[in-house]
Amino acid sequence: MAEDQSENNVIIDTDVGVDDTFCMANFLALHRKNRCKVLGITTVCGNIATEKAYQSACILVKDVLKITDVPVYRSGCSEFNDCNCSFFYGQDGHCGTLKKQSNRKFNSPEITSEQFLIEQLTTKQNITLVAIGPLTNLAKAEKLCPGVLKKCKELIVMGGAVYEPGNCPKTNMESEYNFGMDGAAARCVVSSGVNLTLFPLDVTSSVRFDIVQLLNRSSRTKQKEFYKDCIEGTFSAMVLHGETKPDDKRLNIHDVHCFVYYMDPELYSIEEMRISVDEEGRVIREGDDQLTIHPVKIALSGRDDLRITQLVLGMFD
Repeated sequence: MAEDQSENNVIIDTDVGVDDTFCMANFLALHRKNRCKVLGITTVCGNIATEKAYQSACILVKDVLKITDVPVYRSGCSEFNDCNCSFFYGQDGHCGTLKKQSNRKFNSPEITSEQFLIEQLTTKQNITLVAIGPLTNLAKAEKLCPGVLKKCKELIVMGGAVYEPGNCPKTNMESEYNFGMDGAAARCVVSSGVNLTLFPLDVTSSVRFDIVQLLNRSSRTKQKEFYKDCIEGTFSAMVLHGETKPDDKRLNIHDVHCFVYYMDPELYSIEEMRISVDEEGRVIREGDDQLTIHPVKIALSGRDDLRITQLVLGMFD
């Protein structure tokens, strides 16, 4: 990763769950140190409903992390999915802890998430687009302005399941959550020709993070109670939904791998594969179907779990 901030513009598109927060907080820590410039955060329905995602992101950025120079935008195209949210991390996406941080309500900006994406991608260079929720905003931007996604330097996506089973209730667990929540959008983005690197469940479920270590490091921060509630609440949700056993004190933090890859791509084994995505968000590998196939880069495993963990814990420094 280059150190020159002007070469490291970042936009984060998020559905604002706890795993999203680990990714966003790491990028915002870089932003504070002038090692990247986060141009904005665009929210979308996914973990939680459209309006809740916007309000939670505003509280997180402005009131919890105290970031004043990164705007947050609300999706104008994802409310159709509000009825399908799993609320895995609770109604606020953060295990109920955001209400302890702030009771502010934020007005929506004049432009929507998808409009902001188009505006930035058509006027600025060297943008890395990090998409860690359903791809509804990105697909809408591509439909409104064909070819716009290809203007980014790279699109890093947490989504899809190549060999692993899915985790999306909307599709009866046939697909990964972000892809399954809006399969048509995932298909649109994959087929857009963008320089895409995909982080599917195959890698995000296999590299896990020690809870005691997370709690110890986060206890040094001003936000220690917030992180404690998020970490413990996420573990409880994982146990409740059968994603881990009560004695396995490790967390899946799916979205944070997009940040780690941004920092050091060599920490993952990346394969170029030819895939498509069906309307249910299932990843179709070349030879499995007659759908139009597209080349993408896919991370299938981590190469150094210790180094990955060290980079993630950097958010607490």
